[in-house]
Amino acid sequence: MSSSSGRQAAEAWLRPYGWSPERDIGTEADELIRKAREQAAEHGTSWSPSEHAYSFVRNYGGLKVLLHESPENHFFADPGFPYKGGAEEIEELSREIGEKVFPLGYDSYDGAVMVVDEKGRFFVVHHTGNYYLADDSLQALWNFKKGDVQDAEDFYV
Repeated sequence: MSSSSGRQAAEAWLRPYGWSPERDIGTEADELIRKAREQAAEHGTSWSPSEHAYSFVRNYGGLKVLLHESPENHFFADPGFPYKGGAEEIEELSREIGEKVFPLGYDSYDGAVMVVDEKGRFFVVHHTGNYYLADDSLQALWNFKKGDVQDAEDFYV
């Protein structure tokens, strides 16, 4: 993150939801990833988690974090996508950036899906377009919360 105060603010936001830098859900991550891969297969696609995806799921998987109170909006760290058509949109981003991506979770308000590519870059797939969040998982979540994004087109190949 750009500053220690930004990192501290992000950590303070996540801690009440059961997160810590040392958090590791172990083999439960395998189950979450398996479910995401099954969901992808049901929609005619396949995803393989990169080291970055697996690390994110082990550290954040299963969390439900309040993003905004009005309207109530949570981020669910549940790999997969919440709406019909999500697989196609995720695959489209993958083609545009020229890297395989894996879904990490989504928001409950409009179904924006956070993904990570094989290089460790975090993006959000949103109905208004695709956006880059950060190269660091904590910063990516913090930017997701704040809506601090960059157009993903800057990363298209």
